[in-house]
Amino acid sequence: MTDPREDMLRALRDAYAMERDAERLLGNHATRSTPDPEVNARIEAHLTETLANQKSLASCIDRIDANDTIQQTFPDDSPAAIETGDIVQTPDEVVRSLVNLYVFKHQEIASYTSLIAIAEANGFFETKLACETIALQQIAMADWLLDHLPAATKAYLGQGGSAALTG
Repeated sequence: MTDPREDMLRALRDAYAMERDAERLLGNHATRSTPDPEVNARIEAHLTETLANQKSLASCIDRIDANDTIQQTFPDDSPAAIETGDIVQTPDEVVRSLVNLYVFKHQEIASYTSLIAIAEANGFFETKLACETIALQQIAMADWLLDHLPAATKAYLGQGGSAALTG
């Protein structure tokens, strides 16, 4: 039989690592400006949400085990500030990046859905609430990406790009 507390901590550590991966993906996109200011602004806003999610998950871990070393396991190696506009992505890079982010958002949604079930089943209700909040952010971002992929794709095709964007 597994220990519910350890199961919860393991799942939270996995979610924290996933948020660190999201930070890198979003950071890479944010440092490479797209031709669309709305896309740039939304990516940067979601990066800010992602950093807040990391803090929320670290707080959940600390509530369950004050001796956990999540910050030592994942040292803060994020840049102090994201600077945009240095490199402009080509339209095909924008589309590929948005597709990759969309897929990653759905992985996060599935992971948080599972994490919410673990928290609920084991009585970690503050953690459940925190994860539900994060899951809603992931769903909102996935929906936003889905809404904006057609325009990004059409912009790419309008500049002579190939229709084979996902391969």
